Amino acid sequence: MSKKVCFFLLFLPLFLLVFQLALATVSNEAKAFEREPQKPAIVLAAFGTTEVSAVGSILNIRDKVVAAFPEYDVHLAFTSNIIRNIWHERKSDAAFKKANPRIPQEIYDIKNALSVLAEIQETGARAVLVQSLHVTDGEEYTDLAKLVEALSKYDTLKPVLKPFPWIGVGEPALGLKDGQKPYLDRAVQALAPLAEQAKASGAALVLMGHGNEHLTQKVFAKLQTALREAYGPQVYIGTVEAAPGAEDIVTALKASADAPSKALVAPMMIVAGDHALNDMAGEEDDSWASVFKAAGLEVETHLVGLGSNDSWADIYVEHLKVLAPKVLAQQQKDQN
Repeated sequence: MSKKVCFFLLFLPLFLLVFQLALATVSNEAKAFEREPQKPAIVLAAFGTTEVSAVGSILNIRDKVVAAFPEYDVHLAFTSNIIRNIWHERKSDAAFKKANPRIPQEIYDIKNALSVLAEIQETGARAVLVQSLHVTDGEEYTDLAKLVEALSKYDTLKPVLKPFPWIGVGEPALGLKDGQKPYLDRAVQALAPLAEQAKASGAALVLMGHGNEHLTQKVFAKLQTALREAYGPQVYIGTVEAAPGAEDIVTALKASADAPSKALVAPMMIVAGDHALNDMAGEEDDSWASVFKAAGLEVETHLVGLGSNDSWADIYVEHLKVLAPKVLAQQQKDQN
C-alpha cells in the first residue's frame, strides 16, 4: 500500500468529521436565514390617555385580549405623540410613580405602533394582528390602517427576508363605511346599561364622541338612530371636534316632545380622559355640563370610559377573532 493511500486512510475520519461540521454549520445558517415562524403577536393601538384614572379602561381591553388569545404575545401602543412623551417623562419621576403604584411599567415605556412592530419583527417573521382600539374609522384609525398596509407591501429581493409577511389590521369598534348593522347592533347592546340608567332617572342620554375635522362620519347619526329604536327618543350623540356640539344637542332636546329636565352625559370614547374630565364634565363655561346646566338641565356625568365596559371591550376581541384566521391562512399558505 502506498504512503499516499495510508495517509488518506489515516486522516479519513478527521476529514469526515470536518465535513459533517461544515454541513451542520451550513444547515444552521440556512435555518436562521429562513427565520422559522415565532409566536404570533397582537398589537393593541389606542390613542392613549395621560389620566391615571383612565388607564384602567385600556388595560381592561388588554386583559380581555390576553385571556382570549393566550397563544399570542400581546403589546400596547399609543398613537398620540404628546401622550407618549408625557408618560416617558413620568418614568423618571419617582414621586409620581410612588403615588400611582397601579400604573404598569409598560405604560411608562409605551411606544407608537411602528416602534412596537419594529421590535416584534426584530425577533423574526411571525403573524401580527394590529387591532385598533378606536371607536370609529376616523383620522387615527385611517393612519393606522395605512401604516399596516404599507408594511404589508414592504418587499425584499429575497422573499424570505420580507419583514412583515403576515400582518393585518382589525376594524374599529363601529366598523368601516359609516357603520353597518351588525356593528351598530353590537354597540347598542354594549350601551344598554347607560341607556337603562338614564331612562330609570327620567334623563336624556347624551354621549360625547371625539369626532374629527378631516373625515365626515355618519356613523354616530346611525348609532343614535339605532339607540333610539332600542331605548326611546331621548338619546343624543355629539362630538368634541365636529357637529353636533353641546349647543346643538340642547336645541334638539328642548324642541323634542316631552323633553326631560335631566341629562346623563357620558363619553363615547374608550377612556374617560382629558376630553371627558374637561370638555365634558369640567367647570368651564364651555364644557358640555356647563352648557346643559345653563340651559336649565340637571346634569349627571358618567366618568367611565367604554374600555371599562366588558361588553364594549369584547367588541375588539370579536374583531380580532375575525382578523386572525385571515392572517394565519396567509401564513399557512406561504409555508406549504
